[in-house]
Amino acid sequence: MPQLLPLPLTPLLLLLSCSPRSTPSTQGGPAGALAFVRHGVVTTGPAPDGARTLPDGSHLVERAWQPGESVELGGLSAIAPARAECVPLFQVDLGDVSRLVAMGGEGPDTALAWSPGEGARVAVGTANGEVLVVDGWTGEVVARRTLAEARIREVAWSPNGGTLYAAEQSPDAMLRALDPDSLDERWHLRLADRVGSSTPPAGEDIYGVYSLPGGYSLSVLPGGDLLLAATHAWTDAEGRHRNQSQLLRIDARGQVAAAWPEQPAEVTLLHLRADPDGQRVAVTVGHSADGAAPAGLPVNGAQLLSLPALQPVLATQLEPLKPWFTEASVWEALDLSSSLDALFMGFNDGRVRILGLDGRLRGDAGTGAPVMAGDVPIQVGIGWGALVGDGAVFTTSTTRIPWGAASPDLRPPSVHPAENTVQAIGLDGSARWSWSGGQALQGMSVSPDGDELLVGAGERASDIRRDLYGGIVLSLEGPPERSGADRLQVECSTQGPVFFRHGIAADGRVALAEYPYRDAQGAVVGAYRLAVFR
Repeated sequence: MPQLLPLPLTPLLLLLSCSPRSTPSTQGGPAGALAFVRHGVVTTGPAPDGARTLPDGSHLVERAWQPGESVELGGLSAIAPARAECVPLFQVDLGDVSRLVAMGGEGPDTALAWSPGEGARVAVGTANGEVLVVDGWTGEVVARRTLAEARIREVAWSPNGGTLYAAEQSPDAMLRALDPDSLDERWHLRLADRVGSSTPPAGEDIYGVYSLPGGYSLSVLPGGDLLLAATHAWTDAEGRHRNQSQLLRIDARGQVAAAWPEQPAEVTLLHLRADPDGQRVAVTVGHSADGAAPAGLPVNGAQLLSLPALQPVLATQLEPLKPWFTEASVWEALDLSSSLDALFMGFNDGRVRILGLDGRLRGDAGTGAPVMAGDVPIQVGIGWGALVGDGAVFTTSTTRIPWGAASPDLRPPSVHPAENTVQAIGLDGSARWSWSGGQALQGMSVSPDGDELLVGAGERASDIRRDLYGGIVLSLEGPPERSGADRLQVECSTQGPVFFRHGIAADGRVALAEYPYRDAQGAVVGAYRLAVFR
């Protein structure tokens, strides 16, 4: 049976919209109300022609509207608000993660991907090892399958939507090609054959799963080939910390067509970004093993390679900001574009760098670099970033004290001026606009047409407020001088924090992975679920 939790529209609009619900004027007509969502209007009255019926029985009409406009629909009329409302469509239960949350772990790893085209379906991979395919409008669970001893790291669709790929972290580290209608397996590739296998530590180590091999940062190229980082970081029987990783290009039949390095290397490859035209790929390179890092690889930086052969083109690193940092590393703030001739990188020390694909510096910014708060340095890191339009956007973290400082574990004495912001810059590094709303920003998803940006709102260690969870949608359209405040489109609230993997469909539907949190008394509150809004 589908595990669908329908959300009644009428009582929840007041709770979940970012502005008060529009007051209808029925003038003796049918009972109901209008809600103004992005690019459309939802009515609880009679169904207008061409409307889509939503899970709670309300109806969505795709149409443009302007703030202050008088809109009549199905016998109801209302004045459009200054900002769009966020209507919940459905929720789907993703299982029990209360033990993970109760033991103080981070948000459960969750992968999300809308199907190509109109986003008819959304695929989910969970921390419990489940893969789900869900109808993107009704919430009906089309197929659900549990993979043994696994955590799902990535899900992705083939270009035509006919195959769903799931990459797991497990002793075998399988990449699987699945039938999206049944989740029956078409083929699999065992990544542990390349980077080795291991068993998780014994006992109650909630982070033990991360010592298993896994498939990271799965990307599907326009022609149907896949790019995947096979990565393994573990402690061997002698107590030594080890790394083995390799970047793979895999064809649609599950055969490895190219690999870099030629033999797995003692590094960690965690995040890759493919050029939209399929000509190049960039991948971050890390190192957590004992001993010196292997020579000739850009550890803590990024490697640019050409496709299809995965031939190295450019290796780039950045000197750390001493004395506060011993390394300058890139996590997921990575992107590239041949059409823009740009490679974007955001670093843990708060700096941003944009290079040409030949390695020349095009622009940089020290947005989150350390500043002094009295005698204590504070800074923010660059969490996620993307090249959009003719520039770049990125997010910053909460305030922290650099690890190279005398007391990095202390609570920062004040807030860094760039804390938890979305920032836009030109390719030369020049500031364009920024937005901050008090949320702890998690992840970044760009709409298929490049017009909107979705960021998640997660837990905030220094704030006990629980009313700032959910998703925030910002407009990427308009001139660079358009302010960040003016770009806020909608806020979609959730009961609990959201994981940094989320997605925005072509029509504007938002998919978030919500999870429980511990309240002030230590009790676990909320649920692990997929929440979809419009």
